[in-house]
Amino acid sequence: MSAPRLSLDEFCAVVAEVLDGLPEEFRGWLENVVVDVRERPSRRMLEEVGSDDPDTPLLGLFQGEPVTEQEFGQHHPNRILLFKRPIEDVCRSRAEIAYEIRRTVLHELAHHFGYSEEDLDFFEDRPSPFDDG
Repeated sequence: MSAPRLSLDEFCAVVAEVLDGLPEEFRGWLENVVVDVRERPSRRMLEEVGSDDPDTPLLGLFQGEPVTEQEFGQHHPNRILLFKRPIEDVCRSRAEIAYEIRRTVLHELAHHFGYSEEDLDFFEDRPSPFDDG
């Protein structure tokens, strides 16, 4: 079965739904966070994060300074990049794409709030409802 493909507009609509569905408590912390969609990560981005394993595609990327590292009163702009093609490649349906977008947005927002990759291991190890078994 081939990976589902959404148009860029459809994909961005799902991203907007995910962002609209975030808890109200987050909204004040997200005023300087931009969420952008790219077709795929650049080679330079992959090199910067050390992602060269084809079995672990880069689905999203946080760029900026976590709020936990900013001085009081600072509001540095941060950016979350979502990579459309890799997300689609790991999914088998539109519903799974929506799930993976939400999961990726939450993962990258955790970096915005100062969590490291190691902090997120528990979250990442939770099975997807779309996993076999």
